[in-house]
Amino acid sequence: MDFRLSDDQKALVGAANAFAAELSAKTDYAGDMPRDLWTLWGEQRWLGACIPEALGGMGHDALSTVLTFEAMGRAGVPRGQLFAVGAHLFGCTVGIARHGSDAQRENWCPRLSAGEAVGALAFTDPGGGSNLDACATAIRVEDDELRLDGSKTFVTNGAHADVFVVLAASDDRKPPFNLSVVLVPRDTDGLAIEPLQGVTGLHQTHPARITLTDCRLPADAVLGRVGGGMAVLLDIMRWERSCILAGLLGALERDLVATTGYLESRGSAEKAAAQFQAVSHALARVRVEIESARWLMYRAAAELDGDGGSLIFAAMSKLATSETLVECGLALQRLAAGHGWTGGLGLAEALNDAIGTLSASGTSEAQLNMIYSQLQREL
Repeated sequence: MDFRLSDDQKALVGAANAFAAELSAKTDYAGDMPRDLWTLWGEQRWLGACIPEALGGMGHDALSTVLTFEAMGRAGVPRGQLFAVGAHLFGCTVGIARHGSDAQRENWCPRLSAGEAVGALAFTDPGGGSNLDACATAIRVEDDELRLDGSKTFVTNGAHADVFVVLAASDDRKPPFNLSVVLVPRDTDGLAIEPLQGVTGLHQTHPARITLTDCRLPADAVLGRVGGGMAVLLDIMRWERSCILAGLLGALERDLVATTGYLESRGSAEKAAAQFQAVSHALARVRVEIESARWLMYRAAAELDGDGGSLIFAAMSKLATSETLVECGLALQRLAAGHGWTGGLGLAEALNDAIGTLSASGTSEAQLNMIYSQLQREL
């Protein structure tokens, strides 16, 4: 097993660092993700990093894509921006590229990769959460038309999205064959979008609640086929859970370096604060936790590049990475004390951003359920 990066991967990481510097020079990171920033991301096709070149993307594998997002996080790209782009790419564009018809791929993938359109994944019902049996968004097939009714919440990029990947259920089929995944363009009659207010952290993600009231769509709006949504859902979740937190993990490493530097500059003339064993050991433990999460994430991405990706590695990566982001973010905040809240380290904002990842793309409990179900199969 070779843990070294290839020359191509090193070059790609260098390109990601250069892009992060370009972003820094052209934007003020004022806590927003306006449409012109999506265009900037799309000019170099980073929005389609793992989308085939024939569909307007860069054509990289999952592991190389994770490496680039991680590098951008280390280089200073805001967490919310990285999460928004990750949701767009792994939750929407990948799903269309892998499961869409030729017409769907040709219509959406080039535009999504170029930043001409923004995508959003809408799988969570307000009352159902991660429970697929509680999916209350209804789909009915009438002649050559689909009709959708229901609502979705916590839709990342929802306020700005041009197309929604929506999970719906039929009442005339038994689970799991009742689920379908449908592409719903923003201009669909009966679609209402309500930005969520009072969200703490990840502000660039512009989350929203959407309501579908007798939305009528052509039969070819389904990704895959009617009743085949479970396979599409699980594949999208494999990609999103394996990859979406890469940028935030890179940003956590950046915070560790900054906090260590700050603590090396504090203390007395005889001894810096970082040199006290309690402090140095705490910093060392954060380093170990980051590295542990990183290699589990790399394993999950490598699984995607192999046989399509194991559900258990995607779940373990999401669980470990999200909890590492929160636990290590809290540890750094404690070490920096008041400076973490009032100084220039940005640790308070980082912790707020990290907390949201515990529930995004499935809660820790949802990941544990997946891991245990796989463990049962191994008995």
